[in-house]
Amino acid sequence: MRKIFSVMTVLMALMLFLTGCGKSAVAVKAELPVTLEQVNTEGKFVARAFLESIFTDDRDMFNKCYPAGYLERLGEASEADVFEEFKKAMTINAQVNGTAYAGSVDCTVANGYDEAAIRSGICFVTGLQYSSVGQIQIQKIRVFFSNGAEKVETDFYFVVYEADGSWYMSENYRGDNKF
Repeated sequence: MRKIFSVMTVLMALMLFLTGCGKSAVAVKAELPVTLEQVNTEGKFVARAFLESIFTDDRDMFNKCYPAGYLERLGEASEADVFEEFKKAMTINAQVNGTAYAGSVDCTVANGYDEAAIRSGICFVTGLQYSSVGQIQIQKIRVFFSNGAEKVETDFYFVVYEADGSWYMSENYRGDNKF
């Protein structure tokens, strides 16, 4: 579990630098922040809430992005405060001006994904039953930064899933971005 946590933390830090900083071709504007009530209602909200919680130091929102008990088990296995480790990995020298939903794709065989393997991976890491995991998506979330006069946008890609009627974070997406 410690190795999984370490790999997740390093990959999240790399995502900040490898997800295409720059001006976007499509005009997407920062949206109002996600509320605690919205977090688990849709894939786009849980993915945005994950990023917003880290950038705004909101542990309650971060905890809500994962199934009950998951972060505690991960923290015990890695002997680390998961929230603090993500914050360290995502430290930037700029002001975060907001996030926005920029697209999503369903992880289905029809869309070219190995849905069964992704579902099995989620179940292995979270301890959820295979039949509990419903829809799985890759969410594209745009983050807006400013550093003085310069404004920058970057896209993050996350795998999110629905389980028993609520949406949760799985991991950052490391494959080809098809949207």
